Amino acid sequence: IMDTGKIKDIDGLKKILASLNSEHKLNFVNVSLPEEQAYLVRMALPYVSKKDLRGSIEVQLEEYIPLRAEEAVFDYEIISEDERGYDLEISALPLVVAQSYFNLFDGTGLTPLIFEMEAQAIARAVIPQGDKNTHMVVDFGETRTGLSVVSDGVVMFTSTLDIGGHTLDDAIKKTFKVTSEEAEKMKKEYGLVKNSGNKEFFFTLIHPISILKDELNKHFVYWHTHPEPGEKERKKIDSIILCGGDSNLLGFSDYLSANLKVPVSVANVWVNVNSFEAYVPEISLKNSLRYATAIGLVLGNLYPQ
Repeated sequence: IMDTGKIKDIDGLKKILASLNSEHKLNFVNVSLPEEQAYLVRMALPYVSKKDLRGSIEVQLEEYIPLRAEEAVFDYEIISEDERGYDLEISALPLVVAQSYFNLFDGTGLTPLIFEMEAQAIARAVIPQGDKNTHMVVDFGETRTGLSVVSDGVVMFTSTLDIGGHTLDDAIKKTFKVTSEEAEKMKKEYGLVKNSGNKEFFFTLIHPISILKDELNKHFVYWHTHPEPGEKERKKIDSIILCGGDSNLLGFSDYLSANLKVPVSVANVWVNVNSFEAYVPEISLKNSLRYATAIGLVLGNLYPQ
């Protein structure tokens, strides 16, 4: 139904949405949009009144993205402002892509309220409200890894890597001649911990994991060595936060921390929802990591900024 953010089977996805609506009696939804199809750019604008800001962005948008203004939809966040002007973060999407997502809900009984980039929703879930530090957020999912850098609570950079949990599963299946279910079970049991009893398994996983580590390091270095125009230097990345279904692979965070020389932790997706003092969610920690985007979309109603 979906492939790299593109909807391949609209009717099939509509049926799924309609069935969810029927089962859970839903009315309204918040929707995440794929980074693969989006543009995230930094823009500096001279001071104008807030009511004229969107129009000023639209006039200059074509200088920053390879689309005509009428072919794009966009939103913006104010990073900073003073009497001279604004420092802005712009997220833009081709109109045809945005329209395809909007049209998904026709006939489903669901009304979309918010559309935003997936990385923005994830950041809202995994970074404590009010945290102004700079973090790299790594969403290690089944089919791909989403990467973003969040500074002062704003998503500044995004990228998508074609490595996911299925990459590890395929390596296990090929080496040990097992089924997908058996590969998943072995991955959960042994992880990335090397000992005398699982050396072969460790070396099976270390190749794809090292490729992912190298890609993360490239983006880590790029962030620190390519400041935006007008910036003397970028804020140092203080930590890496992991989420996604395969992010709590045994030994994964320790491996990344040792090689990238920065603290790495598995996210608490409830950090802005619940302190656990009065209520502990029924869902397990591992499974909760799959729902960072959904939790962040809900929090968009509570913390719109």
